[in-house]
Amino acid sequence: MKKKIMTLLLALTMILSLALTLTGCTTEEASSSDGAASTQAETASVEEAEETAEEPTEEPQELVDMTLQLKWLPQSQFMGYYVAQEKGYYEDEGINIEILPGGSDIIPEQQVYNGVADVGVTWVSSLLKYQSQGWELVHVGQPFQKSAMLLVSKAEAGIESPADLAGKKVSNWFGGNEYEILALLESNGLTPGEDLELVQQDFTMNQLMNDEVDAASAMTYNEYGLLLGAGYTNDELNVLDMNDEGVAMLQDCLFVSEEWIAENEDLYVRFLRASIKGWADASANPDAAGEVVYNVDQSVSKEHQIYMAGEIAKLVVPEGFDPANIGYTDMEAMQQTADLALEYGLLSEEADLSEAFVNISYWESATK
Repeated sequence: MKKKIMTLLLALTMILSLALTLTGCTTEEASSSDGAASTQAETASVEEAEETAEEPTEEPQELVDMTLQLKWLPQSQFMGYYVAQEKGYYEDEGINIEILPGGSDIIPEQQVYNGVADVGVTWVSSLLKYQSQGWELVHVGQPFQKSAMLLVSKAEAGIESPADLAGKKVSNWFGGNEYEILALLESNGLTPGEDLELVQQDFTMNQLMNDEVDAASAMTYNEYGLLLGAGYTNDELNVLDMNDEGVAMLQDCLFVSEEWIAENEDLYVRFLRASIKGWADASANPDAAGEVVYNVDQSVSKEHQIYMAGEIAKLVVPEGFDPANIGYTDMEAMQQTADLALEYGLLSEEADLSEAFVNISYWESATK
């Protein structure tokens, strides 16, 4: 009996020993497995961190400085550029634009030729004059498709056609603004100083309102609006429109120096693309564009800036004109401008309208 008990205890001891051994092995394997998994996870995290560190971070685009010289003070006449600036279109093209206001003592052609500005805004007739004098300037865009020049009179004066100007007193600002008026008069057989009196006009419409002149020059987007703002109605005014009379000359254009464009073709194309977008937006929503300009310069009322914007839109996108062609240069209109400039004394010889002086390739690149 005693021998059987001893045998049973020995067997239990062996079983317990074996169980402990098996448990130890399992624990070591689990520990080893967990350690391996942990090591693999740590390795993966390190590799991911290294890969992330090696990935290049996207740096902000460095903007190129560029200056635009306006023909006059900040007003809705230039709304396309201000809207493009406000909406970030120039920055989208990698450009930091500075818009320089003009004034009576600032000549855009001189500013661009002397390197003060990269791009300028001027009237085509003025640009043709400087080109004819040997200034190495190039026409590179035409935002205004029509002339804004009017000859306005009170309805009671009875001036309903150019012929009715005979014996009247007519005013103009001169200084390069008179050539359409001269063309209107002479194409209708009227000679200033003989058939009528042509006098200096100030920058208000007081001479007309005070009956000091019978007919005064006015831009659709500015002086005509001043008359309406003074209480006159359209029915109380008669208008001779240079476009209707066949003597229109192209006005606001973009130009650069030959030297600058030779080194900055891509930059100019990007500038023009951004400007066209600004003009498209401004022309589609002139009320908003007028407010943008008013916030830049409050020298005139918001109402007048908005009125001006609405009239400018009609010059940039005339009735029937495809907005996709904003900035396009109509070479027939350009030729008419050059012909009238020659005929009425602004030019002493025919203008050269070859690609060296009027280049539309940049517009084609900007709109393709």
